[in-house]
Amino acid sequence: MFEFITNAIIQAIGNPLLVALALGFLPVSEVRGAAIYAFSIGQPWLIVPGAIANMLVCPVILLIWDIANIPFWGRLILGKRLEKKLHDFGRHYEAKGLVALTIFMGLPIPLAGVYSGTLIAELIGVKRRHIILSAVAGVTLAAVFLFLFLGGLKLILGV
Repeated sequence: MFEFITNAIIQAIGNPLLVALALGFLPVSEVRGAAIYAFSIGQPWLIVPGAIANMLVCPVILLIWDIANIPFWGRLILGKRLEKKLHDFGRHYEAKGLVALTIFMGLPIPLAGVYSGTLIAELIGVKRRHIILSAVAGVTLAAVFLFLFLGGLKLILGV
């Protein structure tokens, strides 16, 4: 599926820089897809714009969260009692869990990344500046890890 999406983006856009930006912003690929694409075309520097695009996802999600008035709908669906429990858990988590949130946002596994990390952190009431800092740190960690891993594979395999 990822190959299908990547090929569709490449055919539609054509410019490698814009493809890296698009792959970095999409929830299906994030910085991981941009890094794989960058190495596959022999331009590893394209990881940087892919990472920047992935970092910009967090403020966009938070902006949409406010525009769509999600807290109102959450209270309506979950109730005030469950919302209070989530926020209490968030306050307890925030003191010790920012490193875990950063690692979660940086993990190169399915369903972990900036999209899900931002939504989960916002649901449990983590402060927004901490969410954005965790997103930037997590994406940076993922980009550096992928650069070293894919670059190392390239050296080992001689591709």
